[in-house]
Amino acid sequence: MTASLPFRDTFWNVPGWAQIALYVGGVLAIAIFAYGMWQRVSLWRRGLPEDRLDRIADRIGLVVAHALGQVRTLSQAYPGVMHAIMFWGFLALFMGTVLATIDWDVTLPLFGYKLLKGQFYLLYEAVLDLFGLFFVIGLGMATWRRFVIRSARVEATTRFAWVLALLFVINVTGFMMEACRLAVVEPWWGPWSPVGYALGRGFVALGLTPGALRGLHVATWVFHAAIALLFIAIIPYSYFVHLLTTPLNIFFAKLGPRGAIREITNIEEAETLGVSKLEEFSWKRRLDFDACVECGRCQVACPAYMSGTALSPKQIIVKLKRHMHGELPGPIHGALIKADELWACTTCMACVQECPAFIDIVDTIIDLRRYLALSEGALPSTAPQSLQNIQRAGNPWGLPAGERMAWAQGLEVPVMEANREVEYLYWVGCSASYDKRNQAIARAVVKILKAAGVSFGVMPEERCHAEVGRRLGEEYLYQTVQQENLEAIKRYRFRKVITHCPHCFNTIKNEFPQFGGRYEVLHHSQVIDDLIAAGRIKPTKPIDASIAFHDSCYLGRYNGITEAPRNVAKAVPGLRLVELPRNRERGLCCGGGGGHMWMEVKAQKRVNLIRVEEALEAKVDMVGTGCPFCLAMIDLGRKVKGAEETLAVKDVSELVAESLE
Repeated sequence: MTASLPFRDTFWNVPGWAQIALYVGGVLAIAIFAYGMWQRVSLWRRGLPEDRLDRIADRIGLVVAHALGQVRTLSQAYPGVMHAIMFWGFLALFMGTVLATIDWDVTLPLFGYKLLKGQFYLLYEAVLDLFGLFFVIGLGMATWRRFVIRSARVEATTRFAWVLALLFVINVTGFMMEACRLAVVEPWWGPWSPVGYALGRGFVALGLTPGALRGLHVATWVFHAAIALLFIAIIPYSYFVHLLTTPLNIFFAKLGPRGAIREITNIEEAETLGVSKLEEFSWKRRLDFDACVECGRCQVACPAYMSGTALSPKQIIVKLKRHMHGELPGPIHGALIKADELWACTTCMACVQECPAFIDIVDTIIDLRRYLALSEGALPSTAPQSLQNIQRAGNPWGLPAGERMAWAQGLEVPVMEANREVEYLYWVGCSASYDKRNQAIARAVVKILKAAGVSFGVMPEERCHAEVGRRLGEEYLYQTVQQENLEAIKRYRFRKVITHCPHCFNTIKNEFPQFGGRYEVLHHSQVIDDLIAAGRIKPTKPIDASIAFHDSCYLGRYNGITEAPRNVAKAVPGLRLVELPRNRERGLCCGGGGGHMWMEVKAQKRVNLIRVEEALEAKVDMVGTGCPFCLAMIDLGRKVKGAEETLAVKDVSELVAESLE
């Protein structure tokens, strides 16, 4: 090596004894790390089996996008940037350490080749310095947010103070070592390490001599090596384990439909119904618990938490994690997690949408509900009566099956016939069949389909699919009525299913296949959008109003259908679309999902009132919906707020039907 050639002098100024201590300490730290990870993996593997090794390419893509790319993390400005620059800074420093190890311990002794030299080394130094600076900035942002601003969703505890302090000290001592070396050697390439070079110039300006700088370097090097090795050793036993568990959990994420709940196979013979103890969780669910970074994003997005109920999705997962590690003993139900926490969930999936670790929070809550419903018979409030009505009469109201087609009186609605094939089976659902306000939706859909000349039919023997029962944990009822529905559907020939209820849409599209019913299912907004685009119908009568579309959770967040209903609203002359603050995949729940349409939940302020207040603040004339539950909840909310005269609520199909006149 010549002075003119930039290169990494790995052990500059480091005595031999310290070098030996580094290697010995490294082996010990890695052994402690490996043992800790073996304990973690063993704990996960005690869970029940679950297949998460399909679609490997898609799983790798998720890791690249959301672990390395931090896409979901960056969806929120301040915490997203904070965490991303910390992560990328840490990753760059880690890769830099790996390269330095390969350079000194592999390529040089085995192949006589110096990897870190020349222009590559200059780039290496510049990148590590800049990313190290980003890391320090990110740590500062985290400290400010957690301990100065004291964001409500994160904890300002000593535990997290030590986490941030350790990372800060490791990074700063690294800069100090570099500064001492550059100040003593003064290579011409020093400015390529801008932070270390500037700090070194500062040391010289303070009057530190080369001898003092060498002494400071050795002391700092030993301290830095010791705490860096300590960091490696404690990763499996500390908060730092999320550096491994979070990317791992993203890799094993649920790739099937978000709206498909795992069925209880052979339910008549199943030994356990739902989850009541740790042993009944799968290995993936245990990994979920360890992957939680306790960031609180789920909690902030949760409508149940927002409305002041007992539920915090963050606390559900954190408590289960601590229970898994023996920190919170006792039974899960009653002692660890109260029933009120579980019943407060609207199953809206907002928590899952926001979770940067891809934790299946709602699925866990439903598994816990299943135990209460099936093993304890402890359904809340008025829910048992509604489920009994579904079982007895085929609808939650308990109204006669003979009245299911009353909504179609005078419309000459075509009825499905075994010997006639149609394009669409129109699944009307219970709300539009029995609820007077929602019957207008079914009538509007029929009017539109007839105007477009669409071949369709309805099924008189249609009955409630008991989706509400499944979300409440009553899987037995759900599977029983599903078989009845599937047997009825098999009698008819059709190419597609159309439904205006997102709960029906999600159930038929994503959950019927679990029991052999595979159909192409479209939401009515998709069909209407296609009919308008094809010129088969054309809204002509103007409706002079501003409208905000309220996204149904089961349509937008569950199934990604957000633009079709907006396109339908935009196609009506005179309608002016205004977006509410929370929209599309981040839309706010109406408060009716997860069985809440049929039961009372203690809350400080109902979710539908919060949503109506957002619409009132937006100063729109109308709220547009694509879901009968949402329509009912928004309608009730505006009445409670005394806004019946100033705020209308209509399904998008009603708007188009009015405009066709």
